[in-house]
Amino acid sequence: MRKILITGSEGFVGQHLWKELVENGYEVYGTALHTPETGLPQNVFICDIESQEQLSSLIKKIMPDAIIHLAAWSNPGSSFNSPQKTFEINTIGTINLLEAIRAQKNYRPRILIIGSSAEFGIVPPTKLPITEETPLSANSPYGVSKISNWFVARQYVISYGFDIIYPTPFNHTGPGQGLGFLSTDITFQIVKMEKGEQDPILKVGDLTPLRDMLDVRDVVRAYRLLMEKGRTGERYVICTGKSIPVADVVNKLISFSSMKITKVTDPNKLRPSDMPEQRGNPQKIFDETGWRPEISLDKTLQDLLEWYRQK
Repeated sequence: MRKILITGSEGFVGQHLWKELVENGYEVYGTALHTPETGLPQNVFICDIESQEQLSSLIKKIMPDAIIHLAAWSNPGSSFNSPQKTFEINTIGTINLLEAIRAQKNYRPRILIIGSSAEFGIVPPTKLPITEETPLSANSPYGVSKISNWFVARQYVISYGFDIIYPTPFNHTGPGQGLGFLSTDITFQIVKMEKGEQDPILKVGDLTPLRDMLDVRDVVRAYRLLMEKGRTGERYVICTGKSIPVADVVNKLISFSSMKITKVTDPNKLRPSDMPEQRGNPQKIFDETGWRPEISLDKTLQDLLEWYRQK
């Protein structure tokens, strides 16, 4: 298993995953939705997962040993405004990929379909930590689309003998992540303040929820290890096993700046529904792959802030 295809390789997680795989000796290919001004990197092809025809052509051309399916509408908050598009990309796009693979005779690569902790929805404190057996009860269109992918994946394993693994990462951030998420939106505002482009007033949403947060570089290492060691048809929760208030994330980022910053609540940053705490149990992936999170939250946020300063 040396030739790997990453769908959505030009995205935030995809770029980190590409580096992780290359550094571990894999031959990596990827997909992008658009050609950047600088041109496509080597081994990256334009492919829209909403087009089964494009996917079929690419699969036939590369015939990878494994596929890590990252391409998705990945923002839970914005999915409330675009539920149809969320399903077209996340669920129909996944089916298109699986059908493109099924169309190739005697071809069954290992596939990682990336899930999300959003699938579990609001879990009562008495039911924490979240495990692979926690009932699925999403509270966003994004989460529901990912639940659909889990059942689609199971159906292809059972009906067609597909080799699919379903990693389920919790919140993750790090250098390269775009706007639309707590840590990046806060970081972006702080950098604007440092440049004198915004008054030192930080607009925030609800800071009371607790989250189990990871560094993206730890997450992509988990994906590689699951590709190498995971069991077919299994879901794997990827998390730290500890939850922290999102206020801590905000306060840490503020502390990394020399600016004196005041926080104010912005109603536009409040979600229609949110979970008070999310905390998982990573014991299964610990036991089966040896993976452990290694990067501290301080390191993650410092690297994120520095990346935005350099943009």
